[in-house]
Amino acid sequence: MNDLFGGVAFRALHQGLNGLALRQRTIADNLANVETPGFLAGKVDFETSLRDAVMAGEDPLATSVAKARSLEPTRTNGSNVNLDEESLASMQTLMTIQLATQALTGKFQTLRTAISGQ
Repeated sequence: MNDLFGGVAFRALHQGLNGLALRQRTIADNLANVETPGFLAGKVDFETSLRDAVMAGEDPLATSVAKARSLEPTRTNGSNVNLDEESLASMQTLMTIQLATQALTGKFQTLRTAISGQ
């Protein structure tokens, strides 16, 4: 399918936004549990599998979004949530979401222009 909604770029943006949404929820969970004894931070990785799928010509929507618990060292209460790292990751994720939504907006603007002829 090579149309606007089934093209590789649209499907990759769709899957990327799915991964970013899961990452943002995971970061929020980590921040909410920063002082919970024994809580291990969650980490989300999808960029590698998404990039590999696009490079191989595979369907980006078939890629996996992996969520795993961090194996980083823990504090004295057994938690390994790092407030600074989570805050930075949240900001980076937000900026990436904004970039992806701008790319989608551009694709929809192209469609709007094609339909209206202007």
